[in-house]
Amino acid sequence: MADLQEVILEVDELEAIRLGDMLNYSHEKAALKMKISRATFGRIVNKARQKIAEGMINGNAIRISEVLPVQFKTKLNYTCNTCGYKIKVIRKNQIKNCPKCKS
Repeated sequence: MADLQEVILEVDELEAIRLGDMLNYSHEKAALKMKISRATFGRIVNKARQKIAEGMINGNAIRISEVLPVQFKTKLNYTCNTCGYKIKVIRKNQIKNCPKCKS
C-alpha cells in the first residue's frame, strides 16, 4: 500500500457519499442535512464520485482524510452473534471477541 498513489476523500465528500449513495437521500434532503445548498451538495458528491472512480480505475489507494468528525467515529455498531451484546465501535474490526460472553 505504501507504494500506491493515493486519492484522498475529504470529510465533506465522504459525508456526501454516505448520504447520497449509502443512505440514498435525494440531493435536496442530503443538502439540508449537511446545511449546504443543493447545488453545492451536487458539486461535492460529483467530486467524491470522480475521486472514487479514479482510485478504482487507476488502482490507487483511496484514503479518507485523517480529520474525521465525531459522528463518523461513533457510527459503527458491533453486535455479538452469540449473545446479542451491542456496543459502538470506531473501526470495523475493532472487537475480535465479545466483551460480554468472550465468544
